[in-house]
Order: sequence, then structure tokens, then C-alpha cells
Amino acid sequence: MKQLVYALALFMQIGALNALELNTDSSALSFVAVKNDAFAEAMTFSSLTGNIDTETGKAEIIVGLNSVVSGVDIRNERMRKYLFETDKFPAAAYTALVDVPALSAMAIGEQSAVKLKGALVMHGVSSPLSFDVIVTKRADGAFHVMTVAPGFVDAQRFGLVAGIGKLRSLAGLKNIDTIVPVTFSVIFQ
Repeated sequence: MKQLVYALALFMQIGALNALELNTDSSALSFVAVKNDAFAEAMTFSSLTGNIDTETGKAEIIVGLNSVVSGVDIRNERMRKYLFETDKFPAAAYTALVDVPALSAMAIGEQSAVKLKGALVMHGVSSPLSFDVIVTKRADGAFHVMTVAPGFVDAQRFGLVAGIGKLRSLAGLKNIDTIVPVTFSVIFQ
């Protein structure tokens, strides 16, 4: 009888994983812009979606680039127009493979250090990108995934250097770094 109960509990856990969707209200992705080699500003995006396909293990986070929040409205508009070119490229997507059986086996409250090796697709270009994250299984069965160190996005790989140059010129800056640290804290449930 105990074996049947354990098997049923495991089946219910795995079955619950069939619909792991990113909780948009409890998730955030941030990046830092460094200007003139001395001034850094944290920025974010207000539109994140995503999911984990529990059959294939494919995890995806989609960032609506029109939702950039820099704290300055004109800068948001300029970033949309000149940097991200959201009229042509409205979103960026990060994909990686996750070990679904390992997630299913986690106990409530358990944490696991994971190296996500994936790809970022932005501005029509795909480039490898890794993140060191901590995954925590919450009491409600959701998974909290949080970076423990930033991933670094090289704007040059995505053809964004001209857009950065335009922003630099408009703002009267000497430079804006082209290597951008990115962090996130997301909930999949």
C-alpha cells in the first residue's frame, strides 16, 4: 500500500509539472548599463512570459522589449527605437534545457545549484549564454529560479553596437559599455 501511495504522489508531482508557466507578477529580469566607465544604472523589463515543456525539458523566458523600464521615459523610447528596434524585433528569448526528473525529485524547500547553458535570441541573432542559478522548490509546488551571478550579454554579438552609439550620441556620453550584466528571479508554476 505504501508503494502505491508513493507512486501516486510521484505521478501527481510529475503530472503537476505538465503546465509550468512563468508567473509574470512574481518574476523580474534586470540589466545594468554602464556609462562613461563610471556610472551604472539598473534597468528592467515589465513584460516577461515563459514556460518549461516538461516532456522535452525546454525552458524559455520571453522578454517584451517594448517594456523596457529605465526610469526615464525619453530614454525608454530611444532604447525601443534605436537599440532594440522593436518595430522589427519586439521580443528577445532565452532558452535552455532543464532536467525535469531532477526538478520532480526535489523536496519542498530544497535548493539546487544549476548551470543553465542556453541561447539568447535577440535582434534576429542567436548566441550562447549561460547563467548560474539556484532553483528552490516552494511549498506550493512552484519553482523559484534566481541567478547567483549575472550572465553577460555582448551587444556586439547581436548587432546592437550601432544602436548603442546612437544612444550615446543623443545623451552626449563618451561611452556606453557593450557588455551588459543580466540577472533574473523567476517563478515557474
